[in-house]
Amino acid sequence: MLSYHDQRLWVEGQPLRALAAGMPTPFYLYSLPALERRIARLKDAFPHAWLTFAYKANRHPVLLHRLASHGLGADVVSLGELRAARAAGVPANRIIVNGNAKTRAELEAAVQMGVGLIQLDAAEEVPRLADVVARVGREANVGLRINPGLDMATHPHLKVGARGSHFGIPPDQVLATARAVTKTPGLRLRGIHLHVGSQLTDVAALEVIAQEAARWYRTLRGAGYPIEVVNLGGGWGIDYAGTGREIEPHEVARRVAQAFAGEAVRIALELGRWLVGPVGMLVVRVVQVKRAWGRTFIAVDGGMNALLRPALYAARHRILPERQGEPITPADVVGPNCESADVLARDVPLPPLREGDLLVILDAGAYGETMANTYNARPLPPALVLNEPATTPEA
Repeated sequence: MLSYHDQRLWVEGQPLRALAAGMPTPFYLYSLPALERRIARLKDAFPHAWLTFAYKANRHPVLLHRLASHGLGADVVSLGELRAARAAGVPANRIIVNGNAKTRAELEAAVQMGVGLIQLDAAEEVPRLADVVARVGREANVGLRINPGLDMATHPHLKVGARGSHFGIPPDQVLATARAVTKTPGLRLRGIHLHVGSQLTDVAALEVIAQEAARWYRTLRGAGYPIEVVNLGGGWGIDYAGTGREIEPHEVARRVAQAFAGEAVRIALELGRWLVGPVGMLVVRVVQVKRAWGRTFIAVDGGMNALLRPALYAARHRILPERQGEPITPADVVGPNCESADVLARDVPLPPLREGDLLVILDAGAYGETMANTYNARPLPPALVLNEPATTPEA
């Protein structure tokens, strides 16, 4: 997707400086060919699964339409995401509604549309959904989001299935909640859901999740509950560090198959970061190069307002210059906002830069544009989508 030719950066066979000429910086740049390649890998590994895209990761309409055109459903957590999924062409029965604080308006819209599953996040949600179902006059397929109390190796803000988390039904309430659902007119218990964390880079962690989900599936089936769908959530990490190693879908599929050996179950997945993270980047422009305190600070025109992850999670994104050069020295890339936390990355190996030069922040396709904000009254960054790769010049 990225390559240098005559020391200038090209994206999908097109020079970045030409792409940036017609765009105000900062802006997001997405590659549809890169997205197509990742979709193909996922579908090849999970040909029979209920594959959904987590709309919280990216809501660009072009990307959503392309995902829907390949049959991917939608994992949504709000009325806005639900409407975006329908606008993208996702059939209602391929939508999974999640969320720990679903409003009555959101539940009502989901029931009226006839979504595939509404995942209950708490026992206390049962009577609220029952009221909505009775008022709308339609039944609802229900799944239980189980919090198994698994503490995964990831940033604390990304742990959503550990003890003490406010997400999901704790183990000691699962069977009672299942009973409550089956006794409630209009509610059909169809699935369970385990999503315990994000940016999980060890396939062994995903295997543990599959094994725990299989245990709950067998427990509930053994108790007489007609569980048909097991949603393993998402959380697949990507290679932010550029090591060349990432989660391989076929290896995950192999371990999931082992965990559910002999079971006639439909597996569901909710992937966001793995699908779109590597297909997007943030393009920023150098405003000032400052040398102080023995350090070099590269101030750019987009920071935590355009890409919040470094400030929120101390996330480390690789940064590349549009123009190569020598010597390479470490520099801190900082944003324009009045916050000491507005640091995109420290000690980035960069060539000499000057005002107007372009930098590219990689792997920004997930939780970048959707978390952008107008802090300091700065405008939201626009986006450019590359549809097809151009012919790359000979190196």
